[in-house]
Amino acid sequence: MTDRTVQAPLSFGARADDYDRLRPDYPAQAVARALAAQGGEQQPGTALDIGCGTGKLGSVLASSGHRVTCVEPDPRMAAVAAGKGLAVEVGPFEAWDPAGRRFDLVACGQAWHWLRPGERTDKAVRCLRPAGRLLLAWNFSTLAPATAAGLQRVYASVLPDGLPTGEGGRPSLSDADVAGYAEELRGHGLRNVTTTRTPWGSRLTSRQFCRLLATDSRLLALPEPTLRLLLREVAGFLDAEGGSIRLDYTCVIVGASAAG
Repeated sequence: MTDRTVQAPLSFGARADDYDRLRPDYPAQAVARALAAQGGEQQPGTALDIGCGTGKLGSVLASSGHRVTCVEPDPRMAAVAAGKGLAVEVGPFEAWDPAGRRFDLVACGQAWHWLRPGERTDKAVRCLRPAGRLLLAWNFSTLAPATAAGLQRVYASVLPDGLPTGEGGRPSLSDADVAGYAEELRGHGLRNVTTTRTPWGSRLTSRQFCRLLATDSRLLALPEPTLRLLLREVAGFLDAEGGSIRLDYTCVIVGASAAG
């Protein structure tokens, strides 16, 4: 990797507390809709949360009655999740040993794209009980056009070469990638592949938004002086616009079922 490539996903732990406070949650109604789209009886059971981070998705599953086991590669993120009462096993999912366990539900929130294509689906399927369900969740945000344009100008002034790219040269993740993940599931024998979208939103102060930005893996790859300058300029722009920002989210969940 070059110095302009994101060192992730183990970069997030450096901002674990801000990640937990400011990264978007997964609305309970979005998870319920995704499970309902799979049909059949929706009794709580055992669940595996892959790349659980600070336990945002795992907590939603636990609150609905599931007995959740989490896997997380970064011990700093895992510590936050464990502090919520979740059972967390530390290590990368690719190397994790389920020790013969199989689950009624396997879920992954905002982390599937960090796992190796093909291998991730094969292993997830091996962790499912017959007729078990798989849920892949992401939150995608949009801003008001004028705000987005203003922030783009701020970014361009500080980063004329743009942000570092993600692993494999991916500049960023978007809703447009979801169809490819759904097709991957179909290609590995999963059935009843569905995609649900649930809109929601939040408002942050300019300082909260800057702390949220600092949890982005691409920004975490920047030299610290550059990151500080960028966040200072962003805060100045937002302060001049009223001191807060509206984020409109869409919680996108791809669901699928294993063969019975």
